[in-house]
Amino acid sequence: MTVRRKAVMHHDNASTSSDLIALSPQTLYRGLYVRVARQLGVDPSYVSRVARGERQSPEVESALGQEIGQISKKLRVARGSLNKQSKPEQRYKRLGFFVGQRRSFLRREWLRYTEADPNIRRIKLSSRRRLEPVIPIVDEALNSMKFSLKEIATKPMKAARHHGEQRRKQGYTPTTLLEEYNLIRRCIYHVAAQNVARLDPQILIDDLGQLGEVLDFQSQNAIRGFLGHA
Repeated sequence: MTVRRKAVMHHDNASTSSDLIALSPQTLYRGLYVRVARQLGVDPSYVSRVARGERQSPEVESALGQEIGQISKKLRVARGSLNKQSKPEQRYKRLGFFVGQRRSFLRREWLRYTEADPNIRRIKLSSRRRLEPVIPIVDEALNSMKFSLKEIATKPMKAARHHGEQRRKQGYTPTTLLEEYNLIRRCIYHVAAQNVARLDPQILIDDLGQLGEVLDFQSQNAIRGFLGHA
């Protein structure tokens, strides 16, 4: 059994009860690998590799399965509460739909995050040049989410590789390059939080988990482009 990392976002608004607020991804999934590592007396990085399928450990997989099972129970409660608040005829959409609808928001939010990051901010670029690779990376990520992890690993990730090549010429470091992927992830999570009432919670977990895997592959390809590796 291979356990994949998954995450879920929950929007805090006037109609959300305090119980549902407590079911945010920060509350439910933060420290998942650390908790399992402490239970078993192993390193969290080893737990992460098992979760990705890079290592095999029945004990770790079982512990992860139990933790995720407990989280899923809480999410089902949240889902039931959200369904009660929703109109019976409501139809849920996938995360990619809302991300595609919020391109302007993604640009603004991502630029705001980069301007607040001292390491990125010290690299002097115009807003246009700083924003240039963002939407192609997001589009590439959304298009790649429909594939399996094995298939994703074979994709060229051209937008990500071009991003790495660009940032090397613009004076970025590998660390600041990778941080941009964290900011893209944060912006997309924000979109999910804003639209959680119109997203099926269980499917949202899968979408965010798949998105995280794709962004990881993209960041790897960006580093290869940055270093000039074929």
